Amino acid sequence: MSLAVKPTVWITRTAPAAFESAAVWAKAGYAAAVAPVLEISKPDIIPAPPARSGVIIFTSGNAINAFAQHSPARHWPVVTVGQQTKRIALDLGFKTVSAAKGSSESVTDHILEHYDRSRPIYHCAGNHVRGTITEDLKAAGYHAQRDLYYASAPVTAMPKLDTTQLHYAAIYSPLGAKTLASFSPDLSDVVLVSISKAVDDALGGLPCKARYIASEPKEAAMIDALTKAAMKNSDIPL
Repeated sequence: MSLAVKPTVWITRTAPAAFESAAVWAKAGYAAAVAPVLEISKPDIIPAPPARSGVIIFTSGNAINAFAQHSPARHWPVVTVGQQTKRIALDLGFKTVSAAKGSSESVTDHILEHYDRSRPIYHCAGNHVRGTITEDLKAAGYHAQRDLYYASAPVTAMPKLDTTQLHYAAIYSPLGAKTLASFSPDLSDVVLVSISKAVDDALGGLPCKARYIASEPKEAAMIDALTKAAMKNSDIPL
């Protein structure tokens, strides 16, 4: 990738995760424009801490950050949805962290395989949750509950950035995709890359230059999808 003119990618995810993503994209050779389409707030009532014998599930970095800000304790075993969330949990001081394979179904399978039904399970999450982890674990005989540690909501207005200066937009959640589409921005010269098919589906018929989907729900896979696309299509900047 040329260092002279770096393609610009719009990071649409919530802060502070957006700034972590910006660093990842910058390392890959892109210029990152951070302009979240979602914002994070704390719930009115913070849940009681998990039982000492409990197991915590995290399926987003926002959930890990919100929990860590609320509680200094790190003794619980943690199951994260994937490697990226595992890294965040380790960085925030959790000692026993294992990662599922990137989907809610794989989280459920991991619990079924590694923890018996005497261990209470706590899915620490936000107000928008994909999948049915707690419902599936309850059906399998576990005491499982979902605890709300943060809330995400669409921003009230289109972020102030010049879309004509963008080459790419990185989309990280169905809610973010729906919010972006609701603003109907001019993305006729912008390539969109989604972290999953569910996210791409949520974009609906939003007009753009092209759309790509990561092969797995990881930021590295988003970057890889664009790299492969650019190698096949000279009209996509690399």
